Amino acid sequence: MSSVEIENWSSQSMPVARRFRGFQDVLDRTHFHWDLHVDRGDNYSAEVLRRPVDDFVFTRVVADPLSGWRRADDIRKSQAGYFCLLFLEQGHTLLEQGRNQSELGAGSISLWDSTRPAYFAARQVQHQYSLLIPRPQALSALPCIEDMCGLQVRGDSGVGAVLLAHLRQLHRSIDSIDPADRPAMLRATVELAAIAFRPELERLNGSAFQRALLARVQDYINTHVGDPDLGPQGIAAAFRFSPRYLHRLFEATDMTVSEWIKQRRLQRCRSDLASAGCDGLSLTQIAMKNGFADAPQFSRSFRGAFGTTPREFRQQAREGRG
Repeated sequence: MSSVEIENWSSQSMPVARRFRGFQDVLDRTHFHWDLHVDRGDNYSAEVLRRPVDDFVFTRVVADPLSGWRRADDIRKSQAGYFCLLFLEQGHTLLEQGRNQSELGAGSISLWDSTRPAYFAARQVQHQYSLLIPRPQALSALPCIEDMCGLQVRGDSGVGAVLLAHLRQLHRSIDSIDPADRPAMLRATVELAAIAFRPELERLNGSAFQRALLARVQDYINTHVGDPDLGPQGIAAAFRFSPRYLHRLFEATDMTVSEWIKQRRLQRCRSDLASAGCDGLSLTQIAMKNGFADAPQFSRSFRGAFGTTPREFRQQAREGRG
């Protein structure tokens, strides 16, 4: 997708024989490259509207039936990565990404990731609105968003109805919103989508979802283990769920969140104490490098876990290296 500004394109402006090719070219320019297929390419009818707003992009596409693959070669042709939050006003579309597959109809809301392979098949004339969300902003607000791609939320009840009404109004009104207020409005949109999609993800994937989410949380802990303030409250806030839900995830590990963090810190310290590359660091420096608040606390925890003091373990490791 190139960095064009507002674009409003219609196939009616092109010769009949070139309309489908023109539609494919404009999608490459305003959205992403897809390997598109139609039963008949002559006299193809489509409209595309694209509006960039800050780092986000609003689009509307009306198009005759078609299907498309987005494979590795197609992905490599795109410079920026986005999560696409879409809803249909008209049509019936199959969307597949990863292990998820959804049959979308009018009023359906879905997500897909431009950096991973995907497939769609629109069996009727489709009228689709999309909000393209930059990956860094989406992942920051919702670290588990990748697992939601290819799922759908119905817009006829509950939070889905609130999200659909919000998206419709956002597409109509974004140009009239004060530019200073737009970032907060767009962040709120991402968080509202997270609220709408999370129950659907849990319902469809159950324990598989929880395992995937637990792995993401554990990756987050490993990345931030050196932060002495790392704890359940901050982790839960980073993932936009409650501390209670976080503790439920860790029931599968037979450890509390705090115990798992402590174990990771001790394992990191043990590795550093055995490494020749850390010989220049004191015991206190190694402890604080890995998130312990003070040396006595570290020493007690280390001895309790490994049956020896940090100093004794380091000396044994040095003797073992010769």
